[in-house]
Amino acid sequence: MKSKLLGSILIIAGSSIGGGMLAMPITSAGIGFIGSSILLFSIWFAMCYTALLMVKIYDYNDKEAGFDTLTRKYAGYALNRIAGASLMFLIYGLTAAYMTGGGTILQEILSKSFTVAIDTRICILLFSIVFSGIVIFSTQMVDWFTRVLFIAKLIFFVLLIALLIPLVDGQNLLSMPLSKGLILTAIPAVFTSFGFHGSIPSIVNYLDGKKKLLKQAFVLGSLLPLVIYLIWQVMVLGSLDQTLFMSILQENLGLKGLIMSIREISTDSHVENLFSLFAAAALGTSYLGVSIGLFDYYQDLFRNKNKKNIKFWSGISTFIPPLLFALFYPQGFTIALGYAAIAGVILALIIPTVLYIKAMKVHEQTISIVEKLIIAFIFLLAMVIVIAQFYTVTN
Repeated sequence: MKSKLLGSILIIAGSSIGGGMLAMPITSAGIGFIGSSILLFSIWFAMCYTALLMVKIYDYNDKEAGFDTLTRKYAGYALNRIAGASLMFLIYGLTAAYMTGGGTILQEILSKSFTVAIDTRICILLFSIVFSGIVIFSTQMVDWFTRVLFIAKLIFFVLLIALLIPLVDGQNLLSMPLSKGLILTAIPAVFTSFGFHGSIPSIVNYLDGKKKLLKQAFVLGSLLPLVIYLIWQVMVLGSLDQTLFMSILQENLGLKGLIMSIREISTDSHVENLFSLFAAAALGTSYLGVSIGLFDYYQDLFRNKNKKNIKFWSGISTFIPPLLFALFYPQGFTIALGYAAIAGVILALIIPTVLYIKAMKVHEQTISIVEKLIIAFIFLLAMVIVIAQFYTVTN
């Protein structure tokens, strides 16, 4: 069981540490290390707490109950549909993005190895078949592959940090936010960097519903990304002057801007190579951790309809839609991902708290004053994130 606990911690952490981590320095460059640290602690606390609320809900439910079962039982049809739509919207978008990114990295590796031009769409298809097959096979298989990729990711991360530490200037870490607008644009990116809630039912089932192990898994699994994020912010934001970093990002949007900033930090080619390897490993763990949540959601949804072929139809429903978009219309999900934080708010903050309130009422349990205050904070944070997401998209 200890082995399963370790695997669960890595699945949770691996789901979080992915594209969001790469975007974090980009969006937080204008608010500085102190501002981004406050955001990280606040959002980590809310995300960890709602996961623990879900653990309490499972005290009164079977370990195999998924989001569909729980929302039908406690929240009714309308919220059940909203929860399902939010889960699908968020994970389809992320899965399509990871398929595209994974295919691109695979295309570069194969092209360099065999010195022949390979169609990116073929590489996207190969990447999708391999990693989707792992998810469909079993949670145990996801566990083991996540361990391998996570260890590789940590090795690349430690080596990268070792090269960047001498370049950190403490004065750069004292920079204050350049404007209030930049604070708003940073909030959604930090929030989506703790996106592990889609895999909660999978983890509960995998750990046989054991409450003590589940608490350890969600606290440690979410705490590990927090620690890594803080170290990552120190390395990147501490190595570059804030004004210089912002000027680079204005000329080079997105991940390209971060890569250009990495080049600006150090002329050592090893830094850029390690960063690329770290990004590839982060992509793999995120793909596995994110997609297993939707796969298990469909298994729960189809539980009374296709018992003989439940894995087949769940796999088709989980992976074919994002694969089609990744192959033929990748920009469609790029647009949709602009609103991913809103779906994440519903899935990770609103649904768990509403389910908890409803469940405690059904089972005649009292919610303490402290819990009520924390739940109020979570609802307030949810509103702020939604407002920040709309502000980011429109500006």
